[in-house]
This record gives sequence, structure tokens and C-alpha cells, in this order.
Amino acid sequence: MQYGLGSMKKGLITPAEFLDVNFKIGGWKLLSEMVPEGFPYNGTGASEVGKVLADPNYFDPWGSRNINRWNPIAPSIPAPRTHGDLDATRAMYGSGLWFTGQTDIPTIDWHPYLEHRLDMHNVHQSFAIRTRIKAKMGNADHQVIWFTETPAASGNDFDQVPMALEVMDEWMANLRKNPTRTVAANRPERAADSCFDTAGVLIAKGADVWDGVLDQKPAGTCTQKFPMYSTSRIIAGAPIEGGIFKCALKSVDTALTDGTYGTWKPSLAEIQKLKAIFPEGVCDYSRPDQGKPLPKM
Repeated sequence: MQYGLGSMKKGLITPAEFLDVNFKIGGWKLLSEMVPEGFPYNGTGASEVGKVLADPNYFDPWGSRNINRWNPIAPSIPAPRTHGDLDATRAMYGSGLWFTGQTDIPTIDWHPYLEHRLDMHNVHQSFAIRTRIKAKMGNADHQVIWFTETPAASGNDFDQVPMALEVMDEWMANLRKNPTRTVAANRPERAADSCFDTAGVLIAKGADVWDGVLDQKPAGTCTQKFPMYSTSRIIAGAPIEGGIFKCALKSVDTALTDGTYGTWKPSLAEIQKLKAIFPEGVCDYSRPDQGKPLPKM
């Protein structure tokens, strides 16, 4: 995985920064090698602050002590990456833990909007699910996406769940009344893509409010109101639907000629560094997940 690839292609970081982050980023340690995390994972109370003030090594941003980090003592050696486990991936597919997009039930996908708080519950997941449903079912007419704005400080978030339950109850009543009609055809008027303000009051609804998220259309009203952060994997070139757990690889030489790096024309020294970082090649997201079972004939 080439971290920061999209940012480098857009000119948001330099090629030198792109190479540096990939040279040093490393991967997670094996579970058997992991150690307890430090500050702020055990809270940010006075005792925890005291620990980190007494010992700066207790500070552990993003679980960094459990990463195979670059060693400045051996500066010419890239940080080790972690290989995806094919057996684990295949077991996940076989267990049903992965949502394929196959669904025929009414769905209201509601998110309190938390991007401005840098909350881990990133709202792009609603559209990852929509992408999977469309790929599997041909459309996502039975999935509704709602976002509700939240204030900067937590604790006073409006709960849209009661309204969602009302709409779902109406939707299910329509299905009982009209069993020969499709789920989409039985959608009540309020079961539409929508966004709401901090008091739960409707801002906009309709088929176009999320334009620009999964297509190239001008941004819809809700898309403009609720900007979504990306993820390191998406910036690295992975699809938004998040279904690549172990990517297929292509050689660095292939990547240099197929447009992977946009307009960047690396020097010989930069090519050598790329090959040192990625001796087995780089992710080829035009091919499916390597652990995904082949379709049955």
C-alpha cells in the first residue's frame, strides 16, 4: 500500500515526502508481540497526564509502540510492512462477517456527523455500504442515508433514532399492505436521503442531496453541508467500498508506466528507493481482493 499516493498526485505533499512516509511507516506488529498502549488510550485524567509528564515515552499516539517502526540506527532499511493473512481473510469470507451488499430489507443508515471532532466513526462508511449494495443488487433504492449535524462539543447531540423508527414503521406497514410491490416502491415520503441540523430539523432531502460523493456531479446540498474526510487506504488508491483486504501486486516498473504516479517522473534514485520500499511490488486495485473466493461455476 502506497500511503499518501493520492495526496502526492494532487500536489498536497511532495514526492520526497511521499517516499519518506512510505519508507518509515511500517506495519502492525504480530499480536503476540504487541504491548499495552499508553497515553491517551487509558483516558486523559490527571493521573494519566501525570504519567506522560513524568515519562514522555508513555505518550503513545495512534498505538505507535505496536508498529514496526523505522529504525534511525539503520536508516537505509525501510520499516517492515505487515502482510495480509490469506487464511484469515478466507475465514472471514466463509463466516459471513463481510457484508457483500446482498440485502432486501428497508434500511435507514443514520449517522450523527462527527467529522469535525476527528471521531473514528467516519461517515464515509454509509457510502461504502451503498457502493457494495449497488454492485451486488444493481441499485440501492432500499437504503436511505441520513446525517444529523452535531455541535462542536459532545454531549448535546440530537438523537434522530425515534424519527427513524417512525419512518421504518411506516415503511414496514406499507410492505404489509402492498406485499406485491418492491421495497423501494413501498418507501414512504420521509424515507429519502436527507440531512438535518443540530436540532434534528430537516435541511434537505431527495435523490440528489448526496451528489458528488460517489459520482462526478456537482455537490448536493447535504454533500456541501457535511464534508467527509477520506482514509489512508482510499488516499492510497483503494476503493471506497473497502473490500480489498489483501491487494494483488504489480511491479514498481509496471506502476511507473501505467499512470499510477500521475505526472510524477521519478529520478533513478527515487525509483531505487521505491523498489527498496516495495520489493514485492505495489497494490493493484484494478484486481480483486486476493483472499476472496472465486465464484462458483
